[in-house]
Amino acid sequence: MNARHLKIIGYVLVSVFVLNILLFSLRIISSSIFWIVLVLGVGFVYWGLPRIKNHRDA
Repeated sequence: MNARHLKIIGYVLVSVFVLNILLFSLRIISSSIFWIVLVLGVGFVYWGLPRIKNHRDA
């Protein structure tokens, strides 16, 4: 993956987080779904994204 792909992944993740907060604030999704999406996103950013970046550099 090049830098452009990583930038697209970043924009998608930010969009998902913003949409998640918006839907939660409008009470369209429950708090459990909000926290599940948040934990999965943070887990991907913490563990998945560095692996993708290291794989790109190798």
